[in-house]
Amino acid sequence: MAWRRVGAKARPEEIERAWRRSLRAAIAEDWPAAESWLERIVEADSRDLDALHALARLYRQRGSVGRSLRMHQNLLLRSDLSRPARREALLELARDFEAGGYKERAAAAYEEILAAQPRNADVLERLVSLLHDLGEYSRALVLARRLRRRDRRAGERHEVAIRLSQAQSLHEVGDHDGARRSIKRCLRRDGRCGLAWTLLGELEVERGRTAKALDAWKRGAATDETVATALYPKIAASYAALGKAEDFDPYLLKVIEDRPTDPAVRIALARARAGRGDKAAAIEALARAIEIDPEDPNSRGELGRQLIASGQDAEALKAYADLLDALERGSLSLQQEAKA
Repeated sequence: MAWRRVGAKARPEEIERAWRRSLRAAIAEDWPAAESWLERIVEADSRDLDALHALARLYRQRGSVGRSLRMHQNLLLRSDLSRPARREALLELARDFEAGGYKERAAAAYEEILAAQPRNADVLERLVSLLHDLGEYSRALVLARRLRRRDRRAGERHEVAIRLSQAQSLHEVGDHDGARRSIKRCLRRDGRCGLAWTLLGELEVERGRTAKALDAWKRGAATDETVATALYPKIAASYAALGKAEDFDPYLLKVIEDRPTDPAVRIALARARAGRGDKAAAIEALARAIEIDPEDPNSRGELGRQLIASGQDAEALKAYADLLDALERGSLSLQQEAKA
């Protein structure tokens, strides 16, 4: 539709129609059409900040960050903006910088907004996240404590993540004492952080404290199942280093009592038994894991490997066929969930 103009201006009803059509296009997710109608509105009335911001956000959403950035930079050059309008434009500019990967400039923009709105929790959280990404841990921690006063859960979550990153960074440059202090503070804030327990164990090993490393890794495996699989070999090696290799099986059996449906611990038990040459016991542990969770691909895959290692090729072939069936069922289930 071409504009019908009275002089150089579009008629109000034409702009209203363009708004309706841009809305309909957006609801239908026809982004090119929505963009086209918004462009017409902005062209007809550059003072319509709602249209301008909507168009810039659409540019950003569709990957044209540069166009959105230029619009907001030009907007900030205008002398007719009210303070709230200027803050909104600056916020959108910060989001442009962030979307474009200009983290330092985004952080600077968020800091300017925060100076005017020190209680803005959303801006504070974005700035904390950016400073964390930039490796400015001390500044990020100061702001995370401020965020905790506004949003306790978010502030604590960010503080844990920042202290963990700080500890990893200090560890990488050889400052093991600094890393240990940081990781201890991380764990005081969240004693269930498996990655923190993992790093603490590594730090204790480097200090020659195998028993303390074992304790840290056991705590990590107990509190965070996402790291347990990686920690079981470390725990086994620690028991062996302490001359207590025979204690690893009882440890795993106790974990199974606490988490009977966790396949990872049964796989660890099977590998430990296979490592001692007790292949029948290893296969038995995996069969039990599959009985509890028939759809777990890791248990089925490990069963195939153990059967091959024990020379049972026909049984291994069947195990792998069952694994493929389980993977196919899982894929079909995901497709059905996506359609629902």
